[in-house]
Amino acid sequence: MSIAQTDVPGNKPERSDFLRALYGNAPDDLYIELRCIHPTTGDAKAFWSKIGDKRSLTSAFKRATALNGEGYGVYFAPCLRQTKSGKADAVALLPTLWVDLDCDDDPKQREATLNKLYSFNPPPSAIIDSGGGLHAYWLLKESIPLIDEATRKQTAGILRGLFSALGGDPQYVKSVASVMRLPGSVKTTT
Repeated sequence: MSIAQTDVPGNKPERSDFLRALYGNAPDDLYIELRCIHPTTGDAKAFWSKIGDKRSLTSAFKRATALNGEGYGVYFAPCLRQTKSGKADAVALLPTLWVDLDCDDDPKQREATLNKLYSFNPPPSAIIDSGGGLHAYWLLKESIPLIDEATRKQTAGILRGLFSALGGDPQYVKSVASVMRLPGSVKTTT
C-alpha cells in the first residue's frame, strides 16, 4: 500500500489516511500510544486507545491536538502495543519500518535527503515533513507480530541498519518502542 508523499507543496495526506494505511488491518485489541512532550519542561503525557475503539481513539487524538496547541510536541508509536506500556516488551505488531532524517531546515540538505530516499531500493511508501527534517516509512505488505524479545531485538537491528544506510538522526533511539512526530501535528521547540 502506498500513500501520497508530502515533499510536494500542497500534497499532504490526511493524518487519518496515513494511520489507516499503517493500522488498517491491525487487530482491534492492540493499543496505539500518543505521547505529548513539552519541549521546555519535559512534561510528558501519554494517551492510549485500542485501535478498534473509535470513541477512545477520537478522544485521545482530540486531547493530543489540544496539547499540541499548548506547545507540546505530539508523537505516536509506529508499533502497536499489547498493553498500555511504552516499553519494548509491550510491542506487539510491526506494520512499517521507518527512519528519521534531519535536514536542519537547510533546503540543499533536504533536497539531497529526498534524492537519497527516492534512489533507495525500495523507495519509501511515504515521506512526511517533520518540521526540521523528513520521516520516511516503508509500509509492510503484512504486519509482523513481535512475539518475543529475540524478534524485537532483530527488528531493532533492522531499524538501526536502515538508519545507518540512509544517514538517519544519530540521536534517535532505534527501538521497536520508539515514537515519531505525529503527521499533521505542529513541531514545537524550546
